[in-house]
Amino acid sequence: MTHIAVTAFTDTGLVRKRNEDALLIGGWSCQAAVGSVVSMRFSADAPFVAAVADGMGGHAGGDLASRVALGAIAEVSTHWSTPDDVVNGLHQANERVFQVGQNPELRGMGTTIAGICVLDEHVVVFNVGDSRVYSVNSGFLQQVSIDDAILDAEGRPTNTITQSLGQRLPIDPHITLHPRDGSGYLLCSDGVSGMMTAAGLRAAVMTADFADAAEAIIDATRQAGAHDNFSFALISIPGAADGQ
Repeated sequence: MTHIAVTAFTDTGLVRKRNEDALLIGGWSCQAAVGSVVSMRFSADAPFVAAVADGMGGHAGGDLASRVALGAIAEVSTHWSTPDDVVNGLHQANERVFQVGQNPELRGMGTTIAGICVLDEHVVVFNVGDSRVYSVNSGFLQQVSIDDAILDAEGRPTNTITQSLGQRLPIDPHITLHPRDGSGYLLCSDGVSGMMTAAGLRAAVMTADFADAAEAIIDATRQAGAHDNFSFALISIPGAADGQ
């Protein structure tokens, strides 16, 4: 395999009135009200950036915040080559959302973000907020992002997040560097991770067919009530040697 394959989906869900989630996959972005599964292939040339953003529920302009953040990332990520570049880009996106939010009608808007930047030898995983990134390797699913969320009495993350893009104070992005070893990745908003069990997500990604995995995630999320907008991207990346 010498290309990056992506299967993506975003949807309003069964309760919310508008979709405050948004996806950025390479140069493609989407914030559909009614989702359909989209499959894409991209050149394995670095950098390749994919991200999911979840506009803050209950805040003014949440749908705008996610679009603004991903638009900023799309602009600045074309020349990313190091983890520091990713950090700087996230700070620029935070400032962009903050400035748009100075409009009195939009004050307080914000968004989470979680994604990956594929480089020649590594994959940079990044997040701010509680949208998630999982690595997928031979059917084994592992969360590799870090939830910015207050924990409950049993140590589980709640829906109350501790940082987001659009805040006045400087953000502290979570950045981890992973070898480009052929592992795949699942990006998702908490409309997926909050509705599905860890076992359910593992079962969904065990299939080698992205279309089947996507349908399993969509069906499980809707059967659980789809109380929030829900978005995800399944990404297959060739190893460093295979992609050259």
